[in-house]
Amino acid sequence: MTERIKELCVKKNMSQYELAKRAGMTQSSISTLLNEGNVPKISTLEKICKGFGITLAQFFTLDDNYPDLSEEQKKVLNIWETLSVKEKIAIEKIVGSILEMR
Repeated sequence: MTERIKELCVKKNMSQYELAKRAGMTQSSISTLLNEGNVPKISTLEKICKGFGITLAQFFTLDDNYPDLSEEQKKVLNIWETLSVKEKIAIEKIVGSILEMR
């Protein structure tokens, strides 16, 4: 499980500090978990998933592909996952403005 957490940190361009902050945990808790390779409790794993913005099911899904989506849609979602909260809010406003122009 710790390898999956490390993998998601890299994929989402997120430091241990940022993950801890988003998960509502201390950085030392995340660091200890990852460095010692401990198996986290479900409650801890739920917090970590919240920090990544994913569900437990997504955490355990090894295939990161999105089923039934076009390659273009997958590309946009992969980019979205790397954005900060602030960047996501900005994108949502831009898209909202575009939709209002219709």
